[in-house]
Amino acid sequence: MKIYFISFLISVLLMALSGIVIFNILDYIDPPVTKEGFRYMPTESLFKSVFFSIIIGAVVFITAVRIQRQGQNK
Repeated sequence: MKIYFISFLISVLLMALSGIVIFNILDYIDPPVTKEGFRYMPTESLFKSVFFSIIIGAVVFITAVRIQRQGQNK
C-alpha cells in the first residue's frame, strides 16, 4: 500500500508542475488575444494542459510503481 501512496504523491506533484509548464508553453505559442488586441480566457489552452498533465501523471504513476516494485524484489 505504501508503494501506491508514494507513487500517487509523486504523480500528483508532477501533474501539477507539468500542467503549469504545458499551460505556459501553450499560452506563449498561441496567445489568447483577439484581433482588436483584447485578452480573453484561454480555455482551450487550459483544457489541453489538463488533458496532457493527466496523461503524464498516469505514466509517472505506473513508472513509479514499477520502479519501487523492482527495488523490493531485490
